[in-house]
Amino acid sequence: MDAAQALDELAAAAHDDLGRLLLRASREVNHAAVERLHERGFTDVRPAHAAVLAHLDADGTRIVDLAHRAGLTRQAVAVTVRELVAAGYADATADPADGRASLVSLTPRGATLCHTAAQVIRDEGARWGERIGDPGLTDLLARLRALVDAAG
Repeated sequence: MDAAQALDELAAAAHDDLGRLLLRASREVNHAAVERLHERGFTDVRPAHAAVLAHLDADGTRIVDLAHRAGLTRQAVAVTVRELVAAGYADATADPADGRASLVSLTPRGATLCHTAAQVIRDEGARWGERIGDPGLTDLLARLRALVDAAG
């Protein structure tokens, strides 16, 4: 098999590759959500911020725990936390249980962002429901939840 045939075979297989399709859909949904947040005045929000914000506990969360929950490196989460702190969405304070660690928590501005993001997520879900038909979206979401649950 030559290189052209191998690449054609890979392209054909990738066309219906579940992981690739899920990744592309995720990027599209996240891009649209960030655009809506920018329209609502949160112009400094990036998709990476969601990975941290979605895993915060109300009483604060250590960076190592955020990294574990998000499936990211501690270093990547630390950079994102610094961005969130600089933008006023989060605070990082010394962990009273471990002086070497920081606890990351939401500020009032961060709570407003999360509230707005929840509204945007619901609105974007409704838009996708209109695009593919609401029963289709409901079925897709149920199947994706089952896929994730089966993966462990």
